Amino acid sequence: MTKFLNLPRCMKMNELKRQHIAAIPIQSAKGVWQIAVPFAIIALLQQMLFYFFLALCALILISTVFSWLSWFKFRYRLEAGELYVERGVFVKKKRYIQKKRVQAIHISAGLWQRLFGLVKVSIDTAGGGMEAEAEFVAVTRAEAVRIRAELLKELKEEEHSGQNDGELNEAQGEMETETETKPLTVWHLGTKRLIYAALTSSGIGLVISAVAAVLSQVGQFIPDDIYENTFDYVIGLSLILLLILAVAVLLLSWIISSVLTILTYGNFKVSTYKKEMVIERGLIEKRQLTLAYRRITAVRIIKSIIRQPFGFVSVYVESAGGGTNKEQGSTLLVPLIHERDLPAFLEQTLPEYVFERPIESAPKRAAIRFFLRLLILPLVATCVTSYFFGAIGLIGGTVVVAIAALFAWLQYRDAGAGSNDAFIWLRSRTIGQTLVISPKQKVQSVTKRVSFLQKRSKLAHFEMFVQSSLAGKSFYVPNVSDENADALFRWYSYQSD
Repeated sequence: MTKFLNLPRCMKMNELKRQHIAAIPIQSAKGVWQIAVPFAIIALLQQMLFYFFLALCALILISTVFSWLSWFKFRYRLEAGELYVERGVFVKKKRYIQKKRVQAIHISAGLWQRLFGLVKVSIDTAGGGMEAEAEFVAVTRAEAVRIRAELLKELKEEEHSGQNDGELNEAQGEMETETETKPLTVWHLGTKRLIYAALTSSGIGLVISAVAAVLSQVGQFIPDDIYENTFDYVIGLSLILLLILAVAVLLLSWIISSVLTILTYGNFKVSTYKKEMVIERGLIEKRQLTLAYRRITAVRIIKSIIRQPFGFVSVYVESAGGGTNKEQGSTLLVPLIHERDLPAFLEQTLPEYVFERPIESAPKRAAIRFFLRLLILPLVATCVTSYFFGAIGLIGGTVVVAIAALFAWLQYRDAGAGSNDAFIWLRSRTIGQTLVISPKQKVQSVTKRVSFLQKRSKLAHFEMFVQSSLAGKSFYVPNVSDENADALFRWYSYQSD
């Protein structure tokens, strides 16, 4: 007879459970917030607050009823390492999630969950894409630990084969407690690194874009006379005042970006266990990700253009599930760490990735291709702007050409690849430098591409594909020597040199 690990003794084997009843107000509040906030801004500008209040009451009622139906219809059961979920208000859906398909489990606690002392659990599976295969919006932390233990931990049944259900439950509980309280190692980001990460965050561009988008929408609600007077006043300002205004906007965006980074990555730590690591972060919304080592397919070391001069890098891991939309399907392992501390960190978390990585750089004959690719368009634009705008267009175009030439040289300098018996690594640059390292058994495929012009120069593009989220992810290095590309291709195809 199949045994159910860690289930209460009074629970029948076929009994289905529901989430905590607090899932109703949590889901309702989330739906109301997403819809009501943009309409509240419009109602305030259009002086339609009374009608908005009536619509808000109706929205709260509808959202509460629908959230109750969703909660009532959502039921689940854990049995023998398999998760069964049934849900759906109008269309009933049933799903079995096998333990072997689970890639990662996220445990987070947003503002609403923390208000009720609960957590949210998201389960990623192989082929599940960017969205979670199953999601529990409100369960107790003990239940979240039980779900994670059942789906990710491997209980040594041979050691407990002679025990009854109660003994198995007790042994499982002891194993969970030991796993939760006794990690092998714990790495903390720390206050100093967190501040450095905030001050050098690249999120300032996103903040400026968001501010510009809001201002572009608000402008249509401003009366024409006020808008015209404001526009004429700004145009009438001196160049120095306009520059001061631009610097003030950039400074404000930088402060907002830094605060958001601190809230997102505060209390960041990585705990390692025997078969998985647990990544925790967040000051307001606390997040926890459990990631099995066997699911990691590659490690990416990123040197952003802002952090590289100070010697700081960020580290991401690619995995068969577990990535987020914000991180483009990857998992952030370290927001910021100095290069000199990176080997010690990898030794603590992913020791198999600690080894010398000699890189064969792109040959000198490839330099012209990097410069041509980045300089043709700026040179044409400079000619056009100088023709129409004279000296100002020429100066502006020259600055753009100089910046493009700098990045062309950096891309040429950083392009390269290498391999050993067990790993391959590629280094390239767009704006920031990326070094991706992948074990041979995790590489899905490799490709060597040679264009007509590359053939004459004995150059090639080399690309590798690893599994990550739904469709996987590819990495390539351009214009390496044809000999190096052939050697990497043979390395993967098991052909002799």
